[in-house]
Amino acid sequence: MARNMHKYEELTPYEFLREKERASIIYLASGPLEFHEECNTLGIDAFKGYDWCLGAAEITGGIVFPPIPIGPTVEPPEQEGDPVVFDDRDRIRDVMAGKVHLRGVFGPPSLFSSEKLCRLLFSELLENFAEDLKFKLCVLAGTHGPSGALFRRMVEECGGAVRGMKVMAVGTLQYNLREIQEYYHRKNIRRISHGGLWESALNYAMNPDCYHPEYLDASRYPQTWGALTEDFYEGCIRPTLSEYREMTPEFAAALRRITIERLAEDVLKHYRETEEAEQRGSA
Repeated sequence: MARNMHKYEELTPYEFLREKERASIIYLASGPLEFHEECNTLGIDAFKGYDWCLGAAEITGGIVFPPIPIGPTVEPPEQEGDPVVFDDRDRIRDVMAGKVHLRGVFGPPSLFSSEKLCRLLFSELLENFAEDLKFKLCVLAGTHGPSGALFRRMVEECGGAVRGMKVMAVGTLQYNLREIQEYYHRKNIRRISHGGLWESALNYAMNPDCYHPEYLDASRYPQTWGALTEDFYEGCIRPTLSEYREMTPEFAAALRRITIERLAEDVLKHYRETEEAEQRGSA
């Protein structure tokens, strides 16, 4: 099987250096292993971002780091005095056990890590990319809500650069929200729910065998966190069975293509700015 010449782990040292000379860009995608309803594979968060990064690298050049399937449970409090960040194992277990109800269901077989651990890991990788590997631009794709928020905070805190390497953060809905909203409006789907049609479409586009809507049939398969309802009701926070029937391969393919094209466009913009700044500095 042919190698992908943008995958870090599939390159020889010579090939790695030649690709880095062509485009000094390193992509990193991350998100936890998480329940996204019965129909979706558990690795959707990290691997959909990885898929986008590989697609974007085909356009921009650059190297894609292997996906990191870890991420925090929830975003930190917005204001001082709000509930504490889930940084320790007891609080993470409270979320997974349903003792803390935030959005949908977080529980097993989901697996989350503390924000402290995530920060330590990603901070060290950023320093590796900048100091040891000398990349000019790092693209952090946090394709799980709290992962994207963490990446954005880290970029803001470092002023958009680490040891001279420019850093940009990318989120799940950053390049495709308008298309999702328009499709939902046409199909009369009332809510963009976690693990719903939109996320299932992205999972399907990545690999059709990652999406199995037949597992939503409670009459045939056990439901980990209870059966979904046919339609929305007051207070409904999970997807509905009716919305999944509106998922089409055409919508999935279009959503993936749009996301990758816009990501690549944004990456090239940041990369050009980096090279222009470098040229001004050497003039």
